Order: sequence, then C-alpha cells, then structure tokens
Amino acid sequence: MGHRVLQWFITVFFLALAALAVEKMGIHGPNGAPVGLTAILATVFVVQRILRSRVILRQHDVRVVNAIFEYRVMCGAVKKVFVDNRGNLKIDTKGGAEIFVAAYSGSLVDSFVGSSGRAAEEILRHVASRSTTSQDPEVRRRYTFSWMSDIWLVAAVACGAWAAINSSAG
Repeated sequence: MGHRVLQWFITVFFLALAALAVEKMGIHGPNGAPVGLTAILATVFVVQRILRSRVILRQHDVRVVNAIFEYRVMCGAVKKVFVDNRGNLKIDTKGGAEIFVAAYSGSLVDSFVGSSGRAAEEILRHVASRSTTSQDPEVRRRYTFSWMSDIWLVAAVACGAWAAINSSAG
C-alpha cells in the first residue's frame, strides 16, 4: 500500500509543479511553458511506469511486472529465486531464462530492510506449495499496458507537438 501512496504523491507533486510552471510562464509566452510541461509530463510517465513494478503470485504462475514488460512463469518452471550480490531479486527458470524483478532492485533502503530477501522467500514458498501440472519452461513476455501510466506519455507527446508548433510559429 505504501508503494501506491508514494506513486500518487510523486504524481500529484509533479502535476502541481506543472500547474505552477504554466501559471508563471504563461501559455503563449517566450518562456517555454510547453517545453517545461512536456518534460514534467514525461517525468510523470517514467515515475508511474517504474513505481508500478510488482510481483503477482497467482494460482499456477508467478507474474513479474516491470516498467516495460510483464513476465509470466509457471510455478513448475521456476528453478531458483535468489537475491544477487547487488541486492537484486532474480528468478531463474528451468528453461534457462533469468528474470530481473525491478520491484526489488537492490535499493539502499532495501539493504537495511531486506525486502528483496523476504520477497524471494515468499515466492519460493508460493512455488513450492503449488502442485502444478505444467512444467512449461517457456517464459511468456509481453508489453505491459497501463493506461494510468501511458496517458501521461500521450499528454507529453501532445505537449511536445504543441511546443514544436509554438516554436516554429514564433
């Protein structure tokens, strides 16, 4: 829950910053409000994408949602779950794939709290408790679509186009 609060706190902070930028610079002035607004909206997109990273333990599989891709691994295909020497959580599969889990990526705070290690233990418990009929070693990877994140990219592109049109007209 704390992760979601942080995600939305940062988003609201940057949107308030965007509103202040537009208010101070004006919409049609030479001060570049469209460029600043584009940068702020692009930052909101990146923050939303990164902070939406997570691990989902489902009945027959483990899903790793990173900023760009989502990986789906059947429980029977998980060979090893471990934290590397940099504190990054990783999942090795029987098919030879290694999946980096961005949600537990070895931050400074994690070195004190140990959430990567606890997450690895929880994933291992989940995988061990599932009697799975599928030994499918293939990792399914797909693009992660998140309208709550991607809408900010659309807004940044629109503002970028506005900035380009504004600068070429002036």
